[in-house]
Amino acid sequence: MYYEKKKSNSLWFILIIFFLIIIISILINLINKIDININENMEETTLAGTDTVLNDFDIESLVKNTIYSVVGVSKFSTNNTSIFVENSEEKLGIGSGIIITSDGYILTNQSIAGERESTCYVTLKNGTVYPAEVVWINRNLDIAIIKISANNLLALSMGDSDNCSLGEEIYMISNPIGYNFNQNLQIGIISEINKTLKIVNEQSEIYVEDIMKMNNTISSEQTGSPILNIDGEVIGISSSKLNVIIPINRIKTIIEKYETNGDFEEAYLGVYGFDYDVIRYLNLGIDINSGVYIEKIEENSPAKEKIFSGDIITKIDNNEIRNMVELSNYLYTKIPGDKILLSVIRDAKQLEIEIELSKIRI
Repeated sequence: MYYEKKKSNSLWFILIIFFLIIIISILINLINKIDININENMEETTLAGTDTVLNDFDIESLVKNTIYSVVGVSKFSTNNTSIFVENSEEKLGIGSGIIITSDGYILTNQSIAGERESTCYVTLKNGTVYPAEVVWINRNLDIAIIKISANNLLALSMGDSDNCSLGEEIYMISNPIGYNFNQNLQIGIISEINKTLKIVNEQSEIYVEDIMKMNNTISSEQTGSPILNIDGEVIGISSSKLNVIIPINRIKTIIEKYETNGDFEEAYLGVYGFDYDVIRYLNLGIDINSGVYIEKIEENSPAKEKIFSGDIITKIDNNEIRNMVELSNYLYTKIPGDKILLSVIRDAKQLEIEIELSKIRI
């Protein structure tokens, strides 16, 4: 009797242990499932958050909203010949342009459009070809403004290139006509800002101030393309000739004058130099907070014999200047015959020099 009772108790004990093990196993399994669900929900939440951020910017929409404002520009009225020419974009003057006003003003490269008052040809996205008059050029910057007789065009919005920063992602959309609208999208980053190039050739020395560069080389088929920021605004135009981006702020004033007045008469000073940031590396022994270091004066400049290499222009008409862009943009507000007063440091002395601006010689 005793042994039977003891045997029964042992059996119950084993059964209890067995059920406890099963219950513990079930609990562990439930805990693991709950933990997996929590982790999956966290991953889904993270991915959803990332998707939301990415959806704030859509490259496809940027291209669709831009491509009708990017035109083909050529020195020829048809692209039939160019198809059979190797490197036709470079040899025949073929590239892109940017519609900047609804009534037909287009920004492109001077190396594509040609000389002032000459004719080039613009091809819209729908294939319509227009003759275009070259109304303004700047050879040093390799930019030109041309005009076609058309209205209700889709113009691109201008951004503020002064707000660009190193490492900023940018988008270049080209539309040369050489290969039947070889539309191209290039994504890059700004690798240099406020750069001054000194280009020396057999005829002259050319200074290109305050330009930007991107991390990719600009090919001939990409020349004249708009450079866009994340908002789809134009912050510059590409130049394969210089392999640089010309900031849009360099020519905003000119664009505005053509848009409002239909004309622009450029006042000429003819000096080139380096920005304030460069001055501190020249060991001049001068403590200044702004200014432009003059490197060269053109032979036909009205500043000849008044401004000399090594002078530092700190103000124009009592307006402080820090770089060549500010100097150029101020001159764009003037017309030939206007007089300006330059504040100049020469040999550690402060001078005030008056100069009458002349008409630029083509």
